[in-house]
Amino acid sequence: MSEPSPKYLCPHCQKASRLPEPIPKEGKFQLTCAHCKEKVIINFSDYRFEILKVVPKEPVVSDTAQSFQSFKIPTESIGKSNSIKEKTDTKSKPFWERKVVFEREPEVRTFKPKPLKQRLSGVNSGRGKSQKFSYLKLTFTVTSICLFLFILGFSYFVAGVLATKKEVPLYLESLSKNIPTKILDRNGQMVSEIFQKRTSTLRLQDYPEDMISILLNIEDQKFFFHGGIDYSAILRAFFKNIVNLSYKQGASTITQQLARIILDDRRKSLNRKWREAQLAFALESVLTKEQILETYMNHVYLGHGAFGFGEGVKFYFQKNPMELNKEEMVLLASLPSAPNKYSPLKNPEDSYTRVRAILQMFRNRGIYPNLDRDKFVSFYHNLSTRSPNETVFGSRQDIAPYVTEHVRGILSSLEGDKNIYESGGYTVETTLDRGAQELIGPMVRDYLNRNRKSGKIQKKRVRVKPESPMDLAFRQKMEEVSILNEMVWNPDSLESEKDTSSVQAAIVGIQPNTGQVLFLHGGEEFNSQNQFNRATQMRRQTGSSIKAVLYASAIDAGVIQSGTRILDAPLYYRGGGGKEWAPENLGGSFDGEISLRTALVKSKNTAAVQVAERLGSAGIERYFTKYFFPNDAEKKNRYRGDLSLALGTLEISPLEMASAFTGFVNQGTVKRPYLIQRIKNAKGVVLYEVGGTDEFKLKLPPERQVIRPDTAEVMVSLLRDSGRASGVRNGGYAGDLVGKTGTTNDYKDAWFVGVRPDLSLAIWIGYDNPKFGMGPSGLGGAVAAPLWGEIVSSIDKKNIIPKIQFSQPVYAKPYKICSLTGKQAGVNCPVANELYLSDYPPEGICTEDHKATHSENKDLMKGLY
Repeated sequence: MSEPSPKYLCPHCQKASRLPEPIPKEGKFQLTCAHCKEKVIINFSDYRFEILKVVPKEPVVSDTAQSFQSFKIPTESIGKSNSIKEKTDTKSKPFWERKVVFEREPEVRTFKPKPLKQRLSGVNSGRGKSQKFSYLKLTFTVTSICLFLFILGFSYFVAGVLATKKEVPLYLESLSKNIPTKILDRNGQMVSEIFQKRTSTLRLQDYPEDMISILLNIEDQKFFFHGGIDYSAILRAFFKNIVNLSYKQGASTITQQLARIILDDRRKSLNRKWREAQLAFALESVLTKEQILETYMNHVYLGHGAFGFGEGVKFYFQKNPMELNKEEMVLLASLPSAPNKYSPLKNPEDSYTRVRAILQMFRNRGIYPNLDRDKFVSFYHNLSTRSPNETVFGSRQDIAPYVTEHVRGILSSLEGDKNIYESGGYTVETTLDRGAQELIGPMVRDYLNRNRKSGKIQKKRVRVKPESPMDLAFRQKMEEVSILNEMVWNPDSLESEKDTSSVQAAIVGIQPNTGQVLFLHGGEEFNSQNQFNRATQMRRQTGSSIKAVLYASAIDAGVIQSGTRILDAPLYYRGGGGKEWAPENLGGSFDGEISLRTALVKSKNTAAVQVAERLGSAGIERYFTKYFFPNDAEKKNRYRGDLSLALGTLEISPLEMASAFTGFVNQGTVKRPYLIQRIKNAKGVVLYEVGGTDEFKLKLPPERQVIRPDTAEVMVSLLRDSGRASGVRNGGYAGDLVGKTGTTNDYKDAWFVGVRPDLSLAIWIGYDNPKFGMGPSGLGGAVAAPLWGEIVSSIDKKNIIPKIQFSQPVYAKPYKICSLTGKQAGVNCPVANELYLSDYPPEGICTEDHKATHSENKDLMKGLY
């Protein structure tokens, strides 16, 4: 047996021929020489071979015969001799190495070497092998191309994920757009919201655990285990949709749904799916699972304008999330996949079908077995009473709409060209007291309706002459406000006898010692055609309510004292150019000589004009400058220094009047009113904080001393009687107060400004159009004061604002005076107790014998008036 070699020497032609490749380990092969075509039989054993037999040359036969000739197996002699040898070898080995050999005809395999040309070219001459090679080559080529494309696509996808990862903070910031701006009261309670799109802002811990569990079981059971995409869910959905030949099941994870919300792209395209997947992976790499879930729950759309489960809970059930039962949670969690289709308001049947499918799924999983189907039926029954077109915009929480408009204006001024709706998410901390504020709107509407129906408030045209400067100013102001609020103002309505505008009311309450606005209401009822805030934007003649300021100024200047006597008699003034003026008292009656206290209680016009004369034009200007016009430009535009000022002809806003009266209970100091304490944007950055800002554009300093502390105490004493006699008792108020009524000509304006140490409240009632009055019953004491009484008595009953009692005088000095002369009381004088300034005591001691002269004076006065 020779050594292994790739060639053998042909015994016929003595030329070398190649062995089969690879060389067999063992077996018998018939080889054909590549040169002479003769055959030999070779036996291989352990990769070694030996020639067993030289096959004789075969006779030449015809082609036809050769085509039917088959190859023969080697002769039996060869097989037998080989078998004997194998048996001998086997017996010579130990039994554990022996192989069992079956007595059978040996298998001889035929090997025919390829021609040299074919071997060198590597081309198989056989057709089947050639086809097989072609298929393998094609398969390899296609596989290689696919693998290349996959690697290329994967690299591009990963690069996109890395790029998107950097943009995640910007995407999350974009979600803060259109988040409602919250207006909070002084205690952090919600007062109002500003929004175009209502989005939830709750934290994950604000949602009950069962609600989160139910949502995950419906939308994404493996949320906490996948990396953004659930591949098994994709395969399951793919095969289910193929079987049904339609779209039956989706496979988007909550992360993918959040990505879709962020991208805000609802097109069914591969590009959108690609970007969605990239963003899903990016979100998973940047945010925690809890952050992803919280963001999703706050922004997923639940129908009817409600974005997020917090808003959905309020819209569908008027609850907060922690108050929900499990059935309500299931109903809400059924909505994200198709909020319009499964809306229980629009499509209750589809909604119930969806809920039943969820309950069946829960039963199959063995979770929440005790859900009550009857409760679902009850839900649908209750929801059937609501309109299918109802939205969150109709249920916007806003108990202070005029405040909301004020805040909206402030936000717009802070943010410039930025859209405050898109920016969204502002938190506005105000000085309001929610408890008081929510009383005002309904109370005002009810009060005005009652007085209209009873005839106390009428609508009387009082002017037919051409418009005065006051009318023109009113029209100009209303047109400006109309443009701001996108209202259409019809100037012809001012001329119409059938003006349909309703009587309005302006209410503003201020905390005296701080200037904080506690509540504010600017009209009858806020709507698209009634957004003018009369409490802050309107200026009207004040009537007799200004007399409190006038008398305080005169007392502070020392020209009158609380015991001063004034002659209530007709007055007549003739000025330059033939102008005449004769001030009249309401009702046309005159009482002769009266005390200053009586003049205030009865609101005598003649007495007020005489007080103004004593103070003088320079004194009036000096005090009214401190009270209302510290700014020179504002003073130039609004101040008129004639005696009619004493009767309230200057136009002042309700806010300014409420602020002015705070000086009486605050030792003569007036704090500039403000409503907004702080504004923060969605990131928590403070954009606005109370301080040097003149919020209401009053052009006033933060604080000013308008009168002396002892003057303030004297005025409290005088105005207590005026407040008690004002008509507040008709509104149910029985407490202590300081106040003054006001009524303008033709009953166009009814005022009452009342103040306590804890509250200064101004009320104005009238028509916007100054050509209309309220009729002879439209007095400040008959119309405005009772509303003041109703509001404050309601606030006191509910203990909304901590009540503060009036303090005893500290700076002013008490004196016993003669009630008939105003001098310090003598032996025979009727005595009255009055407060005086420390440096302006009563004028001497009365020496008259009033017992003898009282009846004579009384008869004389009757003859004169």
